[in-house]
Formats: sequence, C-alpha cells, structure tokens
Amino acid sequence: MYYLFAFRSRTNAMKFAQSLKKEGIKAEVVATPHVIANGCGLSVRVMNIDVARRVLSYSRYATFTGLYQVRSYNGTLNITKL
Repeated sequence: MYYLFAFRSRTNAMKFAQSLKKEGIKAEVVATPHVIANGCGLSVRVMNIDVARRVLSYSRYATFTGLYQVRSYNGTLNITKL
C-alpha cells in the first residue's frame, strides 16, 4: 500500500517531492494513474502519509487536487480518495 498526492502542476509536484526529501521522507514523482488523472499527470508517491500531510500543510500548493490510497490486488490497482 502507498499514497499518491496528486497535483495539476508539474512544478508543485516536484516542489512537494523535494520538500518531503528534505524532511527525510522517501518520495517519488510518478505518473498519475489514468483513473485519477487530472492536470499535469504527475503525483508524488509516499509510504508515510502522516509526515507527508504535515509537509503539505507547511506550504501553499494551490494545484494540489487530492490524496489517494493505492492498494494492489492480484495486479489490479484499487484506488481510494481520502
């Protein structure tokens, strides 16, 4: 299981990932799955949702569109908006 923070702006997605890395959180910029695709098509993938939420609240990310929980079952992604 992992979490995706979706953005409409590539710049905001990259900035958020950099902010997480500065806090010592492993973050990866990934393509947003087509079922939730909106805007630029980039999301930030993290495992530690609590710290990522806190970092998100530190700055204004006007293009943040949503937080999703992603689970894989037998190769099929189950995506839930939180």
